[in-house]
Amino acid sequence: MYFITVSIMFLLPRLIPANPVAAMIQGWAEEMNYFINPDQVPQMYRTFIEEFGLGKPVWKQYVDYITKAFRGDLGTSILFYPKKVMEIVMQALPWTLLLFIPSTIVGWSIGNIWGAAVGYKRGTTFERISILVSSLVAQIPVYWLGMLLIYLLAIQVKIFPPNRAYDPLIIPSWRIEFVLNVLHHYVLPFITLTIPYLCSQVVSMRNLMISQLKSDYIVFADYTGLPDKIIRKYAFRNAMMPQVVNLSIRLGRAVGGAALIENIFAYPGTGWYFANAVSNNDYMLLQGIFTILVGTIYLAMFLSDFVHIIIDPRVRLGYRK
Repeated sequence: MYFITVSIMFLLPRLIPANPVAAMIQGWAEEMNYFINPDQVPQMYRTFIEEFGLGKPVWKQYVDYITKAFRGDLGTSILFYPKKVMEIVMQALPWTLLLFIPSTIVGWSIGNIWGAAVGYKRGTTFERISILVSSLVAQIPVYWLGMLLIYLLAIQVKIFPPNRAYDPLIIPSWRIEFVLNVLHHYVLPFITLTIPYLCSQVVSMRNLMISQLKSDYIVFADYTGLPDKIIRKYAFRNAMMPQVVNLSIRLGRAVGGAALIENIFAYPGTGWYFANAVSNNDYMLLQGIFTILVGTIYLAMFLSDFVHIIIDPRVRLGYRK
């Protein structure tokens, strides 16, 4: 299945009627204000076509790509030439993980605790307000929320910077000045990713909690006079099982980042590079990032099965009659 997915992603960009090498040379000419010898353009074009292997039949390009990928060589980026795709991914990955993983963990943790409390307090004003707010916020498109936060907090109030991961005038280092600058730029994209996910977890956990509280074992425990604290504990633990599995799958998508958010905030993660690769037909970078992303997703799905076995004794021991 993995090879089928990667193969489809290899073919799709090549179906687009575009010439990435011609676009690259055109971009260079524009950057140099067209101070380029026209007689050298055909030779440059042939050289790059040969270097990227785009002059070969598609089937041979595919064989070369798979063969090199097994050796860890994902090719050279067309858009960011002469950088290697693996070099770009390794450079962007820390920024993506820094943004995606903390926002996921914070949203997941708070959302599930809040959702469990909402599910237990059915019929109360707390439940009605929480569900109304969470349902509305969870449906807000993250790109719209990101642009709204930029307009309100970066342009109007000017509390936070509107884009980038840090000020370009500051040299990256482990000095406190650079760390504080990164955190200052980090706030808006972090909020944009966290809030809708947190609210979606509130809604789903509330539904799971209600389902558990209606289960036969909970009803029986309540009839026997078991304390509410213990009942809530068992209901919460069983309701958390699907959420833990979903968390592992979402973390598996971390390599892909959040392309829309990283693009809106010009955050230099893998999502930003992926979006630029799509818009500029950078075959090598596009298929390289996608190959790694699909691999991590499949790995996360594989590990989620083991997580489910560990946390759910029914799966671990089997259903015994």
